[in-house]
Amino acid sequence: MTLPPLHQALCGRALEGATGALDWTDAKRRRVFFFVGGQLSLVQSNLRSESPEKLAELDPTLVGPALATAVGRARVIGALKEAGGELRWLSDATAPKAEPVDLAAAVYESGTRRPGISSWPKLAGAAGAWLSRQDMPRELQAYLSDLDGTRTLDELVSFAPGGPEAAERWIRIAFTIGAIIDAGIESSPYEVRSVKKRGEWATGGGGSVDDIASLISEGLGQERPPPTPIARTTDAAGIRFGPVLARIRNAPDFFATLGVQWDDPTESMRRAYFTLARDLHPDTFTRESLETQEIAAELFDKIRAAWETLGDDARREAYIKRVIHGEKTEEELAMEQVRAILGAEEDFKRALNDFHAGRLSAAHELFLKVSAAVPEEVEFAAYAGYTSFRIHHNKDKGKADAAAQQVREALERNERLDGVWVLLGMIQAARGDTASARESYVKALRLKPSNPDAVREMKRLERDKGAEPAGGGLFNKLFGKKKP
Repeated sequence: MTLPPLHQALCGRALEGATGALDWTDAKRRRVFFFVGGQLSLVQSNLRSESPEKLAELDPTLVGPALATAVGRARVIGALKEAGGELRWLSDATAPKAEPVDLAAAVYESGTRRPGISSWPKLAGAAGAWLSRQDMPRELQAYLSDLDGTRTLDELVSFAPGGPEAAERWIRIAFTIGAIIDAGIESSPYEVRSVKKRGEWATGGGGSVDDIASLISEGLGQERPPPTPIARTTDAAGIRFGPVLARIRNAPDFFATLGVQWDDPTESMRRAYFTLARDLHPDTFTRESLETQEIAAELFDKIRAAWETLGDDARREAYIKRVIHGEKTEEELAMEQVRAILGAEEDFKRALNDFHAGRLSAAHELFLKVSAAVPEEVEFAAYAGYTSFRIHHNKDKGKADAAAQQVREALERNERLDGVWVLLGMIQAARGDTASARESYVKALRLKPSNPDAVREMKRLERDKGAEPAGGGLFNKLFGKKKP
């Protein structure tokens, strides 16, 4: 089977890793194939049937990157079916823009097949370089690079990494391209030759690649700016929306949602937002499937929310402080304080239980913890000071004095704490100053007559003094009824 010259030329340029442009003409029909390192970087055509407008008319769901991909594939598949025409190779031509096309996939999908594959596949010459440029798993790439014609196709497929289906598909693609040959024949229809000289396949006529590009532009009108390259995927949504789908869905912050850096100028963020808003606005998708419309609405809502924050200077600055620099908002700080207070109150209750049960050391540790967590809580500091006094009394006068002062300072900050007056009275009593202790207990009882600690300590003072608490004692003087 003899393959058409254009088919052979395209595959030959891919195999040798060529860079330049292949110009094909047939009367008024023209196509230009730009290669970079053996990869098709752009395909231009002046055929109406291969225009973006025609493909969009046939399939209204094709827009943006998906449309550009479909146009490139259609142009390659159409070219592979051409039997005539004239060819020129322009080694110094460069593509005016980038819209890559997977030539290997297009060759395979075109329906053009070489005769049935040999039972003994063998890598053709230096085709390993072509394999390395293909989008296949590395393990399969290495496996195919070792083909030497000593194993049968069934054996190769059965033991291929990644499964037999992928292996057989790639072997057949490589056989169609000419990267794998029949070990029995050991020949390929694609002669790999130097492309240094201009006009390698020239048969006369034609113009420069710039002339061709101009002709195509005049025939079809200026095409859209090059789209963002899309990720290879078989997922319909991924193909339809390209990499923007995964980027927006997985964005860790608003800057990533818009595809900008946090320190970019506001104008850059504005342009990024309006570009995305234009491409993703729900009105653009009214004729597409319900699933596509829902995805577009989801993405549009995300970029709109991002811009509502980033488009406002004050909100953006606050967002940068919180998200980028890790600073907490006033609300977060307030909630932390609330949680600290609630936790400290629970610990304070446990400390009081230990204190009244005589577990002084355990109580002291908890009192220290809660007073450090909420330093503005006077009562916490007072109990920490009192237990410290008890621990150091008669052992370390300096520490005991400092602890006693801590209790006094608590009362200076809030003198209406009856419990703290009791603590101060017990410190004074322990130091032998019963008169001052009695005054402290009296102040506590005046603030809260039912304070059990104040009552208990006052009775203890009276008992130690040898006085009777009833009759004309202190309690009657303080709280007894006056006779009419």
